Amino acid sequence: MEIILLEKIRNLGDLGDSVNVANGYARNYLIPQKKAVRATEAAKAEVEERRRHLAAEESKRLEAAEARAQLLPRGVRIARLAASGGKLYGSVSTADIAEALSSDGARVEKSEVTLPDGPLKEVGKFPVEVILHAEVRFTALINVVAEAEDGAGEDAADGDDAPADDAGADAGEDAPDSDADASAAETPAPEK
Repeated sequence: MEIILLEKIRNLGDLGDSVNVANGYARNYLIPQKKAVRATEAAKAEVEERRRHLAAEESKRLEAAEARAQLLPRGVRIARLAASGGKLYGSVSTADIAEALSSDGARVEKSEVTLPDGPLKEVGKFPVEVILHAEVRFTALINVVAEAEDGAGEDAADGDDAPADDAGADAGEDAPDSDADASAAETPAPEK
C-alpha cells in the first residue's frame, strides 16, 4: 500500500515521503497512529500544503524529546525477588523500566524502551536503549538487584552483608540442634 508519511519514521522515511508498506502495517499502525495517510491525489496535494506546518510540528516534537532526554536518568536500580543463583522470580519488562526511568519532569512510555532479547530474567547490569524520537535516543544502564539486597542498605548493594545474613540464619537454625544435643548428653544412658 502506498502511503505518505506525516512524520519521520526510522528505517522507513522522512516527513512527506511517499513509500510502499505492507497493507497491515499501514492499516493497523501507521494510519491509526496518525503517522501516515493513504497516498491519494487529494492527500498528496494536502500534504504539500501542510508540509511547512507538519515540519514545524515535527521540530516541536524533536525539541520536546531532547528536553525529556536531558531530564531522564542514565541508569536506574530495580529490585526483584531472586533465587540464590541470580535468576529472578518473574522478570523486568519494558513497563518496569519505563516506570523506573520516569522522573518528576519527564515520563517514559513502555513503547520507548527496547529490549531486543526480551524481558530481563536475571540479576545484573544491562544496557537498554531508550528511543524518545527517531533522532533522540540514549542508552540507560539497568541494574537489576535481588530484593533482599535492596532493603539492607548501601553496603548490601556491594554484597558485603549477604554472607553475614546467611551465617546468622544458619547459626539460628543450628542453635536448637545444639540444645537438643546438650540435653541428650545430660540424659543418662540406659544400663545394660
